[in-house]
This record gives sequence, C-alpha cells and structure tokens, in this order.
Amino acid sequence: MINKAIIGILISLLVLTGALCTYSYNLNNEVSALTQQLSTFQKEETARIDALNNEWTTFRVETQAKIKTLDDELSSVTSQLSKAVIDANGIYQRTRQAIVKISDGQKIIGTGFVLDAKGHIVTPQHVVQDRAQIDVILSDGTLSVATVTGTCMYSDVAVLTSKEALNIEALTLADSSNVRVGEPVIVIGNPLDLPGTITSGIVSQTNRFVEISYDSGTRWVANLIQLDAAVNFGNSGSPLLNSKGEVIGMVIGRVDPNLGDGIYYAVSLNKVKRVADSIITRGSFDYPWLGVEIANLTPETVRARGLKTTNGVLVKGVITNTPAGAAGIKVDDIIMGIRGMAVQGTADLTSYLGEYMSIDEVVTLEIIRDGAKLELSVKLGKRP
Repeated sequence: MINKAIIGILISLLVLTGALCTYSYNLNNEVSALTQQLSTFQKEETARIDALNNEWTTFRVETQAKIKTLDDELSSVTSQLSKAVIDANGIYQRTRQAIVKISDGQKIIGTGFVLDAKGHIVTPQHVVQDRAQIDVILSDGTLSVATVTGTCMYSDVAVLTSKEALNIEALTLADSSNVRVGEPVIVIGNPLDLPGTITSGIVSQTNRFVEISYDSGTRWVANLIQLDAAVNFGNSGSPLLNSKGEVIGMVIGRVDPNLGDGIYYAVSLNKVKRVADSIITRGSFDYPWLGVEIANLTPETVRARGLKTTNGVLVKGVITNTPAGAAGIKVDDIIMGIRGMAVQGTADLTSYLGEYMSIDEVVTLEIIRDGAKLELSVKLGKRP
C-alpha cells in the first residue's frame, strides 16, 4: 500500500512537473513574444519621436526665418513711415540756431546756415554779390559783421566768415546723392522779411540743370534739386532739410511767379560742400570745363540720325583753344556717356562734371559720330 501511495505521489509530481515545464515553456514564449513586441514598439516610438523632433526643428527654423522676414519687413515699413512723416517743429527747434539772416545793413536780403565747427556760413553768391556791407543776424538777435571768404558764380555758392565767434553747432550734413524723388523735405528761412518761416513739400526731381534769372542776369546752374516746398524772395540760402533734419541742399531760386508756381530749386549739398571746402581751403573753386556748347536731343534730331533714343547730348559748338577742341570733339557729335555713366541729357553731363570731376583730370567720353561709336579722352580745363 505504501509503495502504491508513493508511486501515485511520484506520478502526480511527474505530471505536475510536466505541466509546470509546459507552462514555463509557454510563458517563456509569451515573454519572448512580448519582448519582441515591446522592442518593435520602442523602435516605432523612437522613430516617431525622431520624426516629431525633425518636424519640430524644421518648424522652428522656418518659423524663425518667417519671424526674421516679418521683422525686416516691419523695419522697412517703419523706416518708410519715418521718411514719409516729418516732425517739422522738432526739426525747426533743433536747427533754428544754425540758420541765420543775411542783411545789407538795411533789410534782410537772404538766408544762410552754419556749415562747420569753425563757424563758416554758406549762402548763395547772388545774395552777397556787390554788397558793400554784410551782416549776419542769429536767431537770438545777435548781430555780427561778416566778410566774404570766396564765391563760385556758376554754382551760386558763397562762403562767409563772421568777425565774431558764433559758438553755434553746425547743421548735420547728409549725402545728397541718396536723395530720392518724392521724399518729404522742409525749408527754413527768411522769405519776404519774415524770419524763421518754415515750409514743407517733397523732392520733385534731382540733377536739374536750369537757367536761373538773377538781378545781374541769367546763368545756367547744375546739380539742382527741384522741390515744391514754398520758396520766396529771401529764402535764398535756406537749408533744404530731410525728414531727419539733415541738410540735403541750399535753396537758390524759383521759377518766375508770372510763369508758374510750385517749382523751386536748391543746389545739392554735395555740390555746396565741395565748392565751400575748396573756397575755405584755397579761396576759390575751379569749375571743370569741356569747352562745348551742348543741347538735349530733340525728336527731329533722333529721327534724322537714325537713333533709337533721345538720351544723349548734342554738341552744337566747340569753343576754340579748349579741352574739347584739343581732344577732337566736333560739332554734331552726340555724347552718350561719361566715365561709363550713361548721359540722358545736358543735366547729367554738367552735374557729373560739377560734382565729381576736377580740372586737369582726364575723362573718357562715349560719342556717336556719323553713326559710329567712339571714345575720346579729354583733359578737363578751368571754366573761364
């Protein structure tokens, strides 16, 4: 009986062991399967996370680029708005001390402004021409006698030196080559004996070459900025200021009121400063000269020459014993360019000479003669 019992127990243990082995085997398989599934899941999730990270990185980079673009566009718009709006009163308050009245001892004959830290004052040549006495009156009423340091008739620029120390901060000067058509400007001066008058407008055009009437006669002046801010007699010498309150030109004239209104002229600041610096340093300014009589091309001339454009300058005369004659320039030549710059008309040519060239410099002109293109080198002379 005992043996049977033991045998029964052993058989039961054997069965139980077999069952445990089978369960363990199946459990191990299931664990392996779950481990494999978990590994696959981890790989898939890692891949998803990597993909999300890549998408986030791309999104962040693209967003930062868009924000940068928007910032740039906002800065551009802000800059344009600042240029389109002038704080006229603020500019007036900042600049008025450096803007002076020019008097002949009896009445105000024009305007001027302090150009540099040494107290030199610029005003048009026609304002002080043939004046026996010149007084400078500051905004606070201080009076000082001034002497003419030098003048340039063809630029209509004069430099004055006050006998008394002015102790006034000069106006801020801008690069007038950056002036753009349509930008807002203001003029501060003394028109019709009305001191401290301020007017505003826009730049109508640049690089004008205009014949201006003076009491002593008429003469052509280059490097002019055309504007529509109201200008009257006594405004000659007024600074033309941009939206930052920087000087971009000096007012010298207007069209005859009997002919029209809204067309006024200022010599570009770069030209004023170039002439003034030469006068202060050397006592005079030598105006570069070709020695030719020129005119804009007319439609008739263009058709007669078989040209395709009215751009260019027609040589109507060559003065004897001049740089042009020595270089071989002839009547009826058409000047199309100077130093690689296209010449659209007489204004371009004369303005370029006045602002960028000096006497004794050699300049290359692109010319059309009898339908053929050629280049001539000219050594510039001094305008007599």
